[in-house]
Amino acid sequence: MATSGQVFTISGISGEFLKDHDLIGKQDPYVIFEHGHQKVETSVIKSAGLNATWTETYTLEAPAGQGAVANEAKVMVYNKNLLADGLIGQGTFKLTNGPQRVLLMNKKGTEQGQIVFNVSGGAGSGVAGGASRSAAVTTGATGTTTTKTDCVSCQKTTTSSTGGPVCDTKTFTKVEDRPIVKEVKTYVKEHHPVEKEFVIETKPTGQERELTEGRTTEHLGTQEKIVQVTKPNPCGGVPTS
Repeated sequence: MATSGQVFTISGISGEFLKDHDLIGKQDPYVIFEHGHQKVETSVIKSAGLNATWTETYTLEAPAGQGAVANEAKVMVYNKNLLADGLIGQGTFKLTNGPQRVLLMNKKGTEQGQIVFNVSGGAGSGVAGGASRSAAVTTGATGTTTTKTDCVSCQKTTTSSTGGPVCDTKTFTKVEDRPIVKEVKTYVKEHHPVEKEFVIETKPTGQERELTEGRTTEHLGTQEKIVQVTKPNPCGGVPTS
């Protein structure tokens, strides 16, 4: 039986964005992986803002016998809006095993952040050899994508959150350096001196009292006046009045 292609599993998706594209609140990002006619869409992370993480697992199939061109894939990140979803950024990557880091660019070629994820599988995939087969179905009405993987002879099979079996799952831990915005409040006590103007009014009460302290006497002059004339005594001796 001829091989139909290799199936790659995408997991551990996280995004870091340089700008929040929502004017009110925080942006609601979701990711679309596109490879040929296949299109896989993640869930929407509500109010994620500048950082988002997806725990779901998705699969893409690369046709066999087409070399490196068959492994070219595209990733796009959108912001969910009520009227029309806005493109945050997009980039391309290779469907090869290992961690992937894709810089996101807008339509003008300006960097908008990055998205990292892990790609596993691929080797020995296809119907011949009994590995797996995947198919991606996109529903245009709701904007969601369901990815289904049918395992033929996988050694270990688990079930993802999307409901389909997963042939291989790898878990890794990544340390992220995220900036922290701190708000600092400074309290200052100020002293403001105030100059006031006072008006003092003096009114007489009509009562007087004599003060002995500081009393002085002024001599205004001397005036003499004869008030009585003594008559001569005819008998001699002392005059009589």
